[in-house]
Amino acid sequence: MSAAHISVPPLEYLVVDLDGTLVLTDTFAACVLEALRKRFSSLPAVVAGLIKGRAVSKRIAASLAKLNVESLPYNEPLIEYLREQKAAGRRLILATGADLSIATQVAEHLAIFDEVIASDGARNMTGDEKVRAIEERIGNAPFTYAGNSRADLRVWRRSQAAILVGAPRSCARELRAAGIAVQREFGRSRSAWEARVRCLRVHQWSKNFLVFVPVVLAHQIANLGAMWHALLAFLALSFAASALYIVNDLLDLQADRLHPSKRRRPLASGAVSVEAGLGLGALMVAAATAMAFLLPPPARLLLAAYAASSLTYSLKLKRMLFLDVVSLSLLYALRVLYGGSATGIEISVWTLAFSLFLFTSLACVKRLAELRKVNPVVGGTQEYRGYMAADAIQLSSLASAAGSVAVLVLALYINSPEVGLLYHHARALWLLCPIFIYWIGRLTLIANRGHLDDDPVTFALKDRATWVVGVVAAVVLAVST
Repeated sequence: MSAAHISVPPLEYLVVDLDGTLVLTDTFAACVLEALRKRFSSLPAVVAGLIKGRAVSKRIAASLAKLNVESLPYNEPLIEYLREQKAAGRRLILATGADLSIATQVAEHLAIFDEVIASDGARNMTGDEKVRAIEERIGNAPFTYAGNSRADLRVWRRSQAAILVGAPRSCARELRAAGIAVQREFGRSRSAWEARVRCLRVHQWSKNFLVFVPVVLAHQIANLGAMWHALLAFLALSFAASALYIVNDLLDLQADRLHPSKRRRPLASGAVSVEAGLGLGALMVAAATAMAFLLPPPARLLLAAYAASSLTYSLKLKRMLFLDVVSLSLLYALRVLYGGSATGIEISVWTLAFSLFLFTSLACVKRLAELRKVNPVVGGTQEYRGYMAADAIQLSSLASAAGSVAVLVLALYINSPEVGLLYHHARALWLLCPIFIYWIGRLTLIANRGHLDDDPVTFALKDRATWVVGVVAAVVLAVST
């Protein structure tokens, strides 16, 4: 955050907004998403509350979500400034449209506010209603108001001085034109566009290169038609995956904020608002749909199946013991099938078997890495998505076993009659077996030590040994052809 201010005599009352100001998120949206994550069937109750009024809906959402206010992304520079003002003798009032239960918990957590004004299930404390509530508390006494958007202009116009927190530049111009002093401005340190790009997780698109596997294994790289359809399939899947990542991050806001590394994600950290995330997700869905219409009908169906399966995983399956691992491996394998459908290349039983076991191994490694991050010491009792710390040993064994079976399938394929149809020097393919044994074993050991990022693919993209393994494997395939 950056801050700029002008010298203005301090006013006794300092009124502070919550959503987008004191915290870098919208607590109502966070409550709705957390309620849906816990029980999707709660959606009708929230909608029914909206029909009765915003205040009622906020009360219902807050009661269903049980938001953990300690994990919210607080505006630390602003809080530091507020502590200074509190120490200087100013009275701090938290005035917010959020539900009173949320606002009270925030005030108790920070322990700097003298009073709390918030929606109570009957009154929605926004706009003119917030102004009236402030006047009921302090009368005609002058006050400074800290807000973040044009929606706060009604309160600012009643105040004697303003504090802008990431507000549009037009707000400052209008306030100064109205003779209201801008006492201080707090901006955002990161570019909004940079944060939105990070929401897309473009580095995860590397997983979608699996759609090119059928083209490579069928030796159709020189087939421009097949490569073109594979490229279209890659883009459609990547756009769809980005939309699904955004949905996943929105549903996991509270869980991510409690995670040691995921709390830095754009949506969890508040660098990107929930509204911006929803808009970005809708844009990715539109782009994926446009690309999908250029693919054969069977490929469109598989893309839709992938999206539905991935959404089901985000909503439910990823919190179900070991079913999450099976689901992840199937999602990886589905990418290969989708690539074959898009290019019109039939996927062999050998490719399917190898893919399923290899991706099961990687899924176990992913969960092992996450478990080690949360519980670095084996033998603990803390749970993570249904897993206990002691399960790390079993996950490590399963990762190694599934990886070994994948190598066995590769060995059986190399020794099969089918291999002679595609490779003139098939014996050279045996070099792939020790290469995969090394890579899978090394990845599992690193994950078990707690030195692996949450996702093996993310780690592999930055791992020099993985790049060396990839180059050597490519040379082996080239020599065997």
